[in-house]
Amino acid sequence: MKQNSKQDLRFIKNENLIRETFYQMLGEMDYSKISIKELTQRAQINRKTFYLHYTSLDHLLATLQLEIMEPTFKMIEETSFPEDAELIIRKSFEIMAALDSTDKLILSCKGNFPEKKSPSDLIRDQLFKKYDHIPKYGPFESSLIITYFSVCLGVIFRQWETKGQQIPLEEMIQMTTQMILHGLEGVGLVPEK
Repeated sequence: MKQNSKQDLRFIKNENLIRETFYQMLGEMDYSKISIKELTQRAQINRKTFYLHYTSLDHLLATLQLEIMEPTFKMIEETSFPEDAELIIRKSFEIMAALDSTDKLILSCKGNFPEKKSPSDLIRDQLFKKYDHIPKYGPFESSLIITYFSVCLGVIFRQWETKGQQIPLEEMIQMTTQMILHGLEGVGLVPEK
């Protein structure tokens, strides 16, 4: 019986080699400067071997981004919005804060994807797919609510991350939850009526 090529040890070895080399190159240069030619030379494989695994560097990047985002997609599947909004905020922060620097770098790379979707766009799409209709709201209003929630969460996390995580994770989760769920009143900037 012939083994499936994706289970073939050579296939697995080459897959790992491609990924390891890609990670090394990302640590040395911008994604836009990486070429298949240089990647295959460094990995000591031929181009044909690369193309058995991926159709392009963007395909490799998208595959890695989707793998990194899998826990987030799973969390979205296992939660309900808006009932679990606080849990979604907490889990999102915990998942993203636990990523290593290479995974964060991969998520920040901008490939030339056919649909031009970033990782945050893909996460928002997952939310839209699951919550295309929030009770008491029509489809347009539902999409505005999901956009507000996901954009606020993403932007606040990126700000916390790029400024060196100046507030401990637990405090950041609490503050973010207050801001997203209760606006400026939630953080005491606007008096409650």
